[in-house]
Amino acid sequence: MTTLIFYEKPGCGNNARQKRLLLDAGHELVVRDLLAEPWTAERLRDFFVGLPVADWFNRAAPQVKSGEIDPARVGAEAALNMMLADPLLIRRPLIETEHWKLVGFDAEQIEARLGIAGNKDEPRSLETCPRTHADTPCPAPQNSEPQDSERAQVAFEYHERTKHRPERYASGPETLDWTSQPDPFRTFKDSPSIRLPLCVGRLVHIGEGQTAPEFSLDSIGALLQLSLGLSAWKEYGPDRWALRCNPSSGNLHPTEAYVIAHGTAGLDAGLYHYASRSHALEQRCTSSAAHPPGLWIGLSSIHWREAWKYGERAFRYCQLDVGHALAALRYAAGLLGWELRLVAGCNSQHLAALLGTGREQDYARAEREEPDLLVQLTRSAQLVSPAHAQTVVEPAPWDAADTRWSGQANLLDPHPMYHWPVIDEVASATQQNRDEAAAPALAYPPGTSPTHLPAPEVIMGRRSAQRFDPQFDMAAADFYRMVDSLLPRPQAPWDIWDYAPAIHPVFFVHRVEGVPPGLYILVRDAAAEARLRQELSDEFEWQKAEGCPENLPLYRLQAGRWHKVARAVSCAQSIAADSCFSLGMLAEFETNVEKDAWRYRQLHWEAGLLGHVLYLEAETLGLRGTGIGCFLDDAFHELLGLRNRNFQTLYHFTVGRALTDTRITTLPPYPDRIAD
Repeated sequence: MTTLIFYEKPGCGNNARQKRLLLDAGHELVVRDLLAEPWTAERLRDFFVGLPVADWFNRAAPQVKSGEIDPARVGAEAALNMMLADPLLIRRPLIETEHWKLVGFDAEQIEARLGIAGNKDEPRSLETCPRTHADTPCPAPQNSEPQDSERAQVAFEYHERTKHRPERYASGPETLDWTSQPDPFRTFKDSPSIRLPLCVGRLVHIGEGQTAPEFSLDSIGALLQLSLGLSAWKEYGPDRWALRCNPSSGNLHPTEAYVIAHGTAGLDAGLYHYASRSHALEQRCTSSAAHPPGLWIGLSSIHWREAWKYGERAFRYCQLDVGHALAALRYAAGLLGWELRLVAGCNSQHLAALLGTGREQDYARAEREEPDLLVQLTRSAQLVSPAHAQTVVEPAPWDAADTRWSGQANLLDPHPMYHWPVIDEVASATQQNRDEAAAPALAYPPGTSPTHLPAPEVIMGRRSAQRFDPQFDMAAADFYRMVDSLLPRPQAPWDIWDYAPAIHPVFFVHRVEGVPPGLYILVRDAAAEARLRQELSDEFEWQKAEGCPENLPLYRLQAGRWHKVARAVSCAQSIAADSCFSLGMLAEFETNVEKDAWRYRQLHWEAGLLGHVLYLEAETLGLRGTGIGCFLDDAFHELLGLRNRNFQTLYHFTVGRALTDTRITTLPPYPDRIAD
């Protein structure tokens, strides 16, 4: 086996096929973005040793195909300058090992160096772009057309590859050593640290007629404490672990948060990393330039934290965690009287620059962070109307002349045993590469549910259930209230964006007084009902349950006891059957991802939002919920009668009365600090 650094164009289908050949042959890949790499003429020249200049060029590059550039007539220095200015001209891929470098995927070279046989009659057949419509180039990486089939295909292939099946689960580590778990806390050495106050108690009780607090260290501290801060420490024997207000798959917490503040009392204008363990802001950069005032929070993911345990499926879980964090932030903002909106126009390249996640010199050997999203916080009085999408803007970019950076990221896992290149591949393919992705204003359905926010005690007391009481029945009114809470309305957390609801929960109702056991579906967007009826089994009833509120679009598909089926499709986990109900979140999948591969992420975020609402609603009712990431995707689809990928399940969840393990000790989240 050889470890290869593979420089690709993100989203390139041909590069994806080449990587698959290398992986199938047993090689390990470290995948990097050829277009974003800080190349120099000297570095590039090392790949081209022994080749004529004409063979340095990507023959599929638009300027080459159009005849604007004739590689046979370009000198070496001019060629290097052209490629530094436009990396699309570089022949792909570039492959690097400790001992040699290679440009392109020439069959003879690949077989000689790596033992992978190709077509010797056509030495470049493994790298020739398979697109037959020669007059239409591959989409440019940052300005592609809305239909980007190659990027969508990478997402589809990843999703299919990472499905759990009865005969085999998605690829993951063969064994786990919990003593070598990656550090769950990212820090930046040598960054100035600003301790945030623990002041939730005196800031969140915003009553009628009261004014939302200004942006300050106090209010930012309350926001982060309620959303991403620690909620408790747990101990069992020699083991000790932290819980946070935002839930995470396996309690692994890949999500990192950054604050961008301009004109905030007590903070220099700049970028700050939130260190949840100490409830502090680590100053990543300061800017002396004039910036319009504002407050933003960016989220990123450290994929290795999840992949260490879950392998290739980890990218899915990271995106679900982003959705949970997003909902947690929105609820916390609401308790402060603030609004929070997704900055839809901030593409991934801009976001990486804003959050500093692309700064090679600040990470060295440390695990990289994938930028996910940016949200803007506003005080309610600043909003001119409920349709306030036009007020959402991204912060001005950092100007190198006026910006001072500090801090080195810590290494989380000094001895990683595995690498999952397919995660890097799907992350690249699903980045947001457009400057504008805003959706039309959403028309919310009428509803009778009053606007309500969870109490701070509910947020900080939220826990994931480990076991359920299989003898407990919940009240029908409580069940219908929880289902109703999932309907999108112009209130937290659904008002963070204007994308039409695309997740429709399918419920296994086990033990709800007055609600017959059976299979039910909640249609969260009226426009989707016809599509669902067409795709789901024609044997389903589509009947409203007796006693179901008139405004609730909840339909019984089939009566009967489904607890054994629920357990089976949830990887034989008893929590899916012993609860009062469990559910799978069915997403309108293919059409959304084909339109923009970035929606693959956003659909998971929406599923995470639903999960977070269920967590907090369950706590409010004295119940408990827990997310289920391990489920048999296609087994669930089969029982619904689905025959294609128009709809796919993304996340499962379950709610009931939890059984608590009294052997586990609960300790305060910040024992060395006193709340003020």
